Amino acid sequence: GANRWREFDQWPPQGVETTTLFLGGGGSLSAAKPIADDEPVFDEFPSDPAHPVPYTPAISTRWNSEYMVEDQRFAARRPDVLVYRSEVLQEDLTVAGPITARLWVSTSGTDADWVVKLIDEFPGRMPGYEPPKRWGDSGEEDLGGTQRMVRSEIIRGRFRNSLERPEPFVPGEVTLVEMPLQGVLHTFKRGHRIMIHIQSSLFPLFDRNPQTYVPNIFEADADDYIKATHRVYHSVDHPSSLEIGVLPNTAPVVQPNIQ
Repeated sequence: GANRWREFDQWPPQGVETTTLFLGGGGSLSAAKPIADDEPVFDEFPSDPAHPVPYTPAISTRWNSEYMVEDQRFAARRPDVLVYRSEVLQEDLTVAGPITARLWVSTSGTDADWVVKLIDEFPGRMPGYEPPKRWGDSGEEDLGGTQRMVRSEIIRGRFRNSLERPEPFVPGEVTLVEMPLQGVLHTFKRGHRIMIHIQSSLFPLFDRNPQTYVPNIFEADADDYIKATHRVYHSVDHPSSLEIGVLPNTAPVVQPNIQ
């Protein structure tokens, strides 16, 4: 985010402060833990294996190696993707180290995948705002409103408690799904927002979940692939959240050695 290299004596860096961001009603994201239940206490979205969320907006028969830096607005517009965003940041915020998502969820089916994306949402063209230059390009690009993916991860829900002992979901029963995201060092710049996408497919980067629990998904029949409704809770008893490490901006800056 800051487009610079930083060097540390250890990882995660010393001085990182653990911070929890809580999902809230109306697509909010903040450090305030729920102290009273909003109505409703969950957000829900449809999931249809016949129409999975793609990992890229590009239409191609080849692997798209640029998907990690693509604008994620194509996914945010879909009804099967939940979007949560923070208030506009008043100061730069550097996230460093491991990330853990803790989702309280339920589903109308008996199996489900869960995808969490951590996203940097760029501001619009504010007065006096100069859009950043593209790497290695002398021209400028209007990045206003861009949703740039920082990290993402997927978990097959049947393995939420154990890789050795998969288990189905009980339809309608609220359960905790905890998943680590890949570690990160990223600065969300002043004026940006922290954003989270939650969905249940990332096709064809990951294969589809039939959403009916079967012993072996690779042997699932066509009838096993069903539509389901998934819910993500943000109540006092079931506070879905994302745990991050925040680094004070005091570490030495090391310029990249690019030949």
